[in-house]
Amino acid sequence: MFILESVKPTLAVFLFILLVTVSLTVGPAGIDLDLLYGLPFLKEAAHHSMASEIVTWLLLPRTLMALLCGAALGAAGVLIQGSTRNPFASPATLGVNSGAMLAIVLGSVLLPEITDQYPVVVAFTGAALTTLLVFRLASAISDSPVNLVLVGMAITLSLGALSAGMLMFFENRLDGLYTWGAGNLAQFDYQAINSSWPIFTLMIVFAMLLARRLDLIELGSEQAGSLGVNVKRTVGLSLVIALLLSATVVSQVGMISFIGLIAPHIARGLGYRSAWSRLLVASMIGALLLLSADVLARMIPFLMSEAHYSIPAGAMTTVVGAPFMIFLLTQRKRISGLATAPRETGIRALFHWSPVKVLLVLLSVLMVACYFSLFSGLDMSWIDLRWPRVLTAAFAGAALAVSGLVLQSLMRNPLASPDVSGLTTTGVLFVVMGTVLVPGLERMDMAMLSMLGSGFALVLLMALSRMTGFNPQLFALAGLCLSAVSATLISVVLVLGSNQSSEVLLWLSGSTYAASSDLVYLLGSGVLILIPMLMLMWRKLDILQLGAFWPALLGIRVKVSVFLLMLLVALLSAVSVATVGGISFIGLMAPHICRVTGMSSHRHLIPATAMTGALLLVLSDWLSRSLMSPFEIPSGLLVSGAGGIYFILLLISGKYVQRR
Repeated sequence: MFILESVKPTLAVFLFILLVTVSLTVGPAGIDLDLLYGLPFLKEAAHHSMASEIVTWLLLPRTLMALLCGAALGAAGVLIQGSTRNPFASPATLGVNSGAMLAIVLGSVLLPEITDQYPVVVAFTGAALTTLLVFRLASAISDSPVNLVLVGMAITLSLGALSAGMLMFFENRLDGLYTWGAGNLAQFDYQAINSSWPIFTLMIVFAMLLARRLDLIELGSEQAGSLGVNVKRTVGLSLVIALLLSATVVSQVGMISFIGLIAPHIARGLGYRSAWSRLLVASMIGALLLLSADVLARMIPFLMSEAHYSIPAGAMTTVVGAPFMIFLLTQRKRISGLATAPRETGIRALFHWSPVKVLLVLLSVLMVACYFSLFSGLDMSWIDLRWPRVLTAAFAGAALAVSGLVLQSLMRNPLASPDVSGLTTTGVLFVVMGTVLVPGLERMDMAMLSMLGSGFALVLLMALSRMTGFNPQLFALAGLCLSAVSATLISVVLVLGSNQSSEVLLWLSGSTYAASSDLVYLLGSGVLILIPMLMLMWRKLDILQLGAFWPALLGIRVKVSVFLLMLLVALLSAVSVATVGGISFIGLMAPHICRVTGMSSHRHLIPATAMTGALLLVLSDWLSRSLMSPFEIPSGLLVSGAGGIYFILLLISGKYVQRR
């Protein structure tokens, strides 16, 4: 045992020296070990001078920044996981990084001088507000640790969509911020290092002072309280320290995901159980992981003979981290106590109307909206260009809305939506790759690529679902991990194919622009086949809402039914993203709007939700063409903005209802 304990520090020192050496020799100058270790007499003086400048002002600052940021994120992960007692929690999965990133983007547009002078303060404000929103919404749903991460990653995707929209609208003002936002460790001096290391050091020291209390909190809140620990204060201080660490990292190098998730697990797996030892070891592991990711990100372009490109280090951490999280999901011993059945959760009805009356009102309003969207300000000679857009918006909105309704019913989670499945983002990834590799693709070709990507994601998710017992919550969490990987790969592809970035960002934001009659036929046939199939299963959906016990008692084959429903939802999501790109929040808002009318049976909810989703996207498409005419706003950005406001109003009004 003593020998094993002595091997760990020795191995860590060896890895540290190796990685630092490689990091300082991987660069555009082709620097070798002779120069690095002080043998300049072997080289020409001019080459030595240039290479020394590169090492001193480019490679060394970058290496130090990677070590500092990795250590900070490793410590932040230990604090968040320890205070929430949630092994899936980290700055990336709770929306901390995305909130800080959005704050930096907004600050760069609205308050550029303040953001330049106080980036840490701006990032911390965004991270803190996002964290409060995540915890408030998660506590309104259930106490399940998986639900906390589901809410955090759902809000992460939403805030990421808003950041992408800002980057697209203010492309000139935010030039370079897209690459930076994906986690860019490039440094040209020591200013960022000098401003960051005191914060990192001070926060980690403060965290060490809380280590003993975090150990007691792991025993349970009641036990810790009986031993004299002020649980709320300890948890609050731990989260504040973690937020400051994460916000500082985001303000300096952009979003670095999953280091805070992986490092604590590796530290615990090495046998370090106490909080103080995990803080130290996770910090060192985080530093080594991020430096390894950065070295790999720099080596790949050279290996591909594309040295003029640069892959963000944050992309590499996500590509490794998300599969690691999926691996955790497959470990049933680790997750057996996490995927607890949530309380029955829903939206409190504001009034009770007859379902028939609601359906008639929705149908009338939808027809009026379609009429005005189709004919307002239109020269009739252009009708052939307008009607495919309107019908595409209607069919896509219906598909997304019904998908969200089914997911919310299966998970008994009012914040579930098609975005959590990962199918939409994977479909967009395939489109992005096709657009960059084969410029000039037709819209129908993009639709086929999108369906191919969503089909690939569906096969992967179904295989994972089988490993986790077809648990809807774990299915959603795996889908969110897949979304994170796909979103990161999209960033990498955009960096490598910057010439097509504007076209891809338009698709990524969600738009009915350039919709054709062929797309209408493809989307319409899919929707008109799949939604009636869901209608035939409305009784099972009603019963499956009761949990796992009663459906089995009533003779329903729960796993088979859940599998079929998830399959239909996946196909609806795939056919939607194949035609309109990535559009968020329709699947979240439409079921809520229908439930506040008092409807509870899926016999009425499915058609009502379909018409509500169609109405929302038709109105968004109409406004996208009208608000800034002759310029056009992507429909997905309008819906995302409305969805963000809806989140806040939902939180303030307290329309959730929970029952044991």
